[in-house]
Amino acid sequence: MYWEVILIHVLAVIPARGGSKGIKQKNLRLLNGKPLLFYVINNSLNSKTITHVVMTSEDKEILEYASNYPIYLRERPAELAGDEVTLDPVVYDAYKFIEDKTGIGFDVVITLQPTSPLLKPDTIDSAVHELLRENVDSVISVADDTHLMWAKKGDKYLPLYSERKNRQWLPNVYKETGAFLITRADSISCSTRLGEKIIAYPIAEDEGVDIDTINDWLVAEAYINRLKLAFIVNGNTEIGMGHVYRALTLADSFLGHEIFFLTFDSNEAALDIIKSNGYLINEITKNDIVKNIKEIKPDIIINDILDTDADYIEALKSNDCFIINFEDLGTGSKKAHLVFNALYELSNPPSHHRYGHKYECLNRRFLIHNPIKFKEQAENLLVTFGGVDQNNLTLKVVEVLPALLNNTSLKKAIIVLGPAYQSLDSLNREIDTFPQDIKSGVHVIYNSPNMALIMKEADIGITSNGRTVYEMAAMGIPTVSISQNDRETLHLFSRYHKGIEYLGIAPNVTPEKIYKKIIELVNDNDKRRAMYNAQIKSNVRQGLERVNYEILYEHKRWKNERYNNWENHTIKRKGG
Repeated sequence: MYWEVILIHVLAVIPARGGSKGIKQKNLRLLNGKPLLFYVINNSLNSKTITHVVMTSEDKEILEYASNYPIYLRERPAELAGDEVTLDPVVYDAYKFIEDKTGIGFDVVITLQPTSPLLKPDTIDSAVHELLRENVDSVISVADDTHLMWAKKGDKYLPLYSERKNRQWLPNVYKETGAFLITRADSISCSTRLGEKIIAYPIAEDEGVDIDTINDWLVAEAYINRLKLAFIVNGNTEIGMGHVYRALTLADSFLGHEIFFLTFDSNEAALDIIKSNGYLINEITKNDIVKNIKEIKPDIIINDILDTDADYIEALKSNDCFIINFEDLGTGSKKAHLVFNALYELSNPPSHHRYGHKYECLNRRFLIHNPIKFKEQAENLLVTFGGVDQNNLTLKVVEVLPALLNNTSLKKAIIVLGPAYQSLDSLNREIDTFPQDIKSGVHVIYNSPNMALIMKEADIGITSNGRTVYEMAAMGIPTVSISQNDRETLHLFSRYHKGIEYLGIAPNVTPEKIYKKIIELVNDNDKRRAMYNAQIKSNVRQGLERVNYEILYEHKRWKNERYNNWENHTIKRKGG
């Protein structure tokens, strides 16, 4: 870069008073476990362009703390320590002090304020480069602050815009952040730190956070704790979209963190679902996963791709990432840091495994809608067997609908088909054979975008033994469950939970068996009420919050155990 060709002397001046108005003793208060001053010192020492650093303060405790670092210290003269003193004479005094002490003629002087802890060393270096490249006297940090602005003049509020527009159409407005002010040394005096030629240097929103109030402090701490998460997930006609929807649900619970999606075996429908939720997505091959992880450098990797092998997990762990797997029964589950298996129940799981329904991540739509209210007379039957319904269980239920609608209080059957359902023609042919009065009570919905709303109509539900049983439980629906395959027979929640009647695996379940069970639930109000109460009392609705907490807690514990040294910083000696 430019500064590597032309050797210059760059002095960083850190003004740090002991007194502050908004937050008392702000500079030594702990922000995420470190004094606020730590961040500005660390940034200055890790900058590639700054050659010398001096902290100026009237506070002995601040100077004592700063003495732990390889920087110069300037005990501020009394006449420069008052509330009314601006930064200009303070910075000039420190600059002259170091110039006299070292005998170095500095080319550039940078004011770095402790109140901008999120500023990055690379940003400082780029701004110095801009000063040299553009041949200007001063560069000042700014952040976008484009809004419909008003000003008060006297007793009146006057708009500072000519036309009301959406924010994205307004002319850009920037505010100074206080993060840095970079000036050529020959432009500095006791009355100014700005030369004649000045340019503004826009910085990222997080780097522009300037701590002046407690709210600013909270925002800065949230940014410091911001994580980078990589979700590795697949969705297609073979495995369905459940993994994609769960990953999206979990990603939404981490909104505000930096989130990436990686997929290697997903169809266009899955890609569209992820993109429509506003997330970045990398379409890769399975062999390129580790390579992409090296580039992204996430803090946490979440695998929702069913079984993994140990070699794959070890390769991911080599990138210093915290690894989380969902529904993993493979050898990789032994190597991951944390494993969630909501569909499986285990009485004595390994210490890093979380089993059972209390770790189910319900889609937000099931959390924003209240459960159904119990009705003395069951009227609506909900039939839904997932995105694929590989055994066409839907047709088995449809075959007994005429008898159910004729012989019970049921008035309506709501049939929800998934996007990969392959037997629509045969299903329609069966329904077309119904008498008109029966046919009018059968409502077929294809690929519903909001199952929670549909479930609110149901009094009884019948479904496969997958994640939908948890959705039924969350909505309080007495449920009949059938396993589609051997893997689903391992989902034990439906076997012991009193809100669900489990009929077994699909090949062993006949239409007659389905008919008998639904008749039983419709006619036995006491049993149906007991099932309803059991569903309501299940703690499925707290699952997402519980999983989010476990991830953050276990990641932090792993990180602390791994690094031990909480400061974990590398610094270069720059005088002092």
